[in-house]
Amino acid sequence: MSLSETAISSPEQPNTTTNRDEIKITTGFVKISPDTELYYELRSPQVLQETSKVIMIMGAFATLKHFDKQAQFIVKHFAHSSTPMEVLTYDHRGIGKSLTTSKVRQTSRMLADDALALIAKVWAANEPVHIYGASLGGMVAQELALLLIQSNRLRSLYLAVTSRGSFIRPMAILGPSTWSLLMPFLIKKDHERMIRDVLLPATFSPSALKVSGERYATLWINEYDQWWAFGNQDACACQCSVTASHYLSNDKGRLIRDAGIPITVQISLKDALMSSKKQEELAKLLNAKTVVFDQGHMGDDDVQKELFQACIQHLEENN
Repeated sequence: MSLSETAISSPEQPNTTTNRDEIKITTGFVKISPDTELYYELRSPQVLQETSKVIMIMGAFATLKHFDKQAQFIVKHFAHSSTPMEVLTYDHRGIGKSLTTSKVRQTSRMLADDALALIAKVWAANEPVHIYGASLGGMVAQELALLLIQSNRLRSLYLAVTSRGSFIRPMAILGPSTWSLLMPFLIKKDHERMIRDVLLPATFSPSALKVSGERYATLWINEYDQWWAFGNQDACACQCSVTASHYLSNDKGRLIRDAGIPITVQISLKDALMSSKKQEELAKLLNAKTVVFDQGHMGDDDVQKELFQACIQHLEENN
């Protein structure tokens, strides 16, 4: 749905299925405001005891499908532990299956408010939560952390391939309408060219491309709209505005650092989208534990196993 439409349909009732690993997957829509409805997926084990809660926040232009394997991995790993985990993933407003008719300028704080409203609807308003955020999702995670700290509900924070933003932000003056004018120059109409010429070189290191590039090219070309939101240029323009305007000030960074919650920052040394120096700057600001990988913004299948395990270790230490 484009941002120019003026109505949001009523939320559908949640639907629950069980996959071959005996993990429940509940899908549904939550109307968080009169003009915005978020699509979510909740993965949980087949247990009766209390579970720990993890929300995973996706990066720019991408759907929650990118988190499927990792969310499954987390739930399966903890399924038979003393404290099982359930994982909530979702599409940002205007991305994937999530809808919005709002034309207001989006910020990382606005998207954090969306996530907070979703948590309250899916779980409970006072539920303690682990936060995982990647790329733009890591920026949103920083703002969500500040909101949850206020009510002593933040269990831990894992920030992957992200940054605090920059104090000097010249692109922040560009609103979504200006970004919308730029989108035709940034998004190729031909899906294969967009994947091969833009996405693959931007997200993978040259070595990872040699290993997994063709497989991801085939997958993303054949299922383009399931993985990416470039078909909705207005929504992509809004996310450009979010990324360009985000900044975690020293004072806000100090609030997160001094809250006494465990923080891990995942750093990629060959990241073409997010400078490794900016990732290291964030880790230093938050006095966070770091896990460092010699990879691009995303890793091939072998590196993914290491990435998943780093997140598991973080959760095990702080569950």
